[in-house]
Amino acid sequence: MHTVVLGAGLAGLATAFEIAKAGGKVTILEKEDYAGGMATSWQCGPYWLDHGPHRFHSRDEELIRHIYEILDNQVVIRERLSRIYMQGKFFHYPLKTQNLLQNMPKGILMKAAWDYAWIRMVQLFKKIPDDNFENWVLKRFGRTLYEIFFGTYTAKAWKMPCTEISADWASQRISQANLWDTVKKTLRPPSDGSVRSLVSEFWYPAHGGIGEIGRKYAEKIRAMGAEIHLSTPVVRIEIDGAKNARRVIGMKDGREHAFECDKVVNTMPLPRMLEAFDPGIDDEVREAISRLKYSSIVFSYLEVEQPSVSPDHWIYLPEKELTVHRISEFKNFSDDAAPGDRTVVCCEMTCRRGDEIWNLDLEGAAKIAARDLETVGLIERGSAKGIDIARVRYAYPIYDLTYKENLETLKRAAKEIGNLHTTGRQGLYRYNNMDHSIAMGRRIAKTVLKGRDARAEEVAAGQEYFG
Repeated sequence: MHTVVLGAGLAGLATAFEIAKAGGKVTILEKEDYAGGMATSWQCGPYWLDHGPHRFHSRDEELIRHIYEILDNQVVIRERLSRIYMQGKFFHYPLKTQNLLQNMPKGILMKAAWDYAWIRMVQLFKKIPDDNFENWVLKRFGRTLYEIFFGTYTAKAWKMPCTEISADWASQRISQANLWDTVKKTLRPPSDGSVRSLVSEFWYPAHGGIGEIGRKYAEKIRAMGAEIHLSTPVVRIEIDGAKNARRVIGMKDGREHAFECDKVVNTMPLPRMLEAFDPGIDDEVREAISRLKYSSIVFSYLEVEQPSVSPDHWIYLPEKELTVHRISEFKNFSDDAAPGDRTVVCCEMTCRRGDEIWNLDLEGAAKIAARDLETVGLIERGSAKGIDIARVRYAYPIYDLTYKENLETLKRAAKEIGNLHTTGRQGLYRYNNMDHSIAMGRRIAKTVLKGRDARAEEVAAGQEYFG
């Protein structure tokens, strides 16, 4: 039995690894010239660069052992530090009550407490529906904290009003149930590790950036006899009369290559996979595809002439006057990422493909990024220079108010093909973490190998904090 895997991101690599390990025949097709998807790394001078902050964390001990296996035990363990910089101060995120009390002006704290008490009282008489991001946060934290911590950053990062964003985004990205829950978890943290957000420890490759996971996967997959075809975008998936995929056509070195298949596992963006169907999809599916949108990111990498900019793994910058919405410093993930006397700061700017931010060149992006970091006092004027720029088109699936119904249309179309499975962040149009993608891929491999559903789609499907 031959399985063709579409995409060499973490979900696709994990799928292929497990199938190859079990002795199955497997081939991966990947449009980029590297394996790893968004979790890739590359060298720029003495630096290792990632697509923003990536970290592997999980409560699944078997999955953690798997990562150690893939990385040949070359792993470092870090304690997460992520904060929000605003009004000249750093606030821990997820929110911590003691830090909040120390940094927040007393007048704002009193207003926040009043707003929270008021919204809870209002809820007794009139239930606020969880019909969008703004309402979800308002009813749990009150307007003051919503505007300071949640609404401003989210609207900036997504480039759309919070009333047009699904409440699903809030339930997955905000760890606390409400303000009182924040206080309780700070005063008496659960000791059983049941709250994902409070498990601050994470794992990271000792060398080579986060992309070492993808490189090691690829190395081991090839050593077991499987094939990985890089720079080979999928152009066509041929479907027979029995609604099974029989051949996948990839474009390599300017000509088409055909790959016969018994099973297909898709981890490329779900809309792009469906558009490759031959015979093609119907008008209803095409219309649903046109309504599913993605947020893109431009990454500007600044070399800074100082040993460190901050102790944080990443910092959120919610202020509207700043273009950059998040920064990360790779040296804080691994000492191998940068020399001791210098550092690199990755500055993220969300955008839409083709807009003004997307079309920035290295110099233009670096100028904006350096200006923003100087404005908040993280670097001295003239101390930074741009050394690289990267763009990711399919960075975030946009959870607008109609995404669910459109997504269901696409998933129904995919499920009509009897020997095809779609999984992973891109294959499910789902914002999940690295460990989820790997777990999905490994479960899909079990489904393929054993012929029964290993419930891969249930991974990261619940109301679980993904931060």
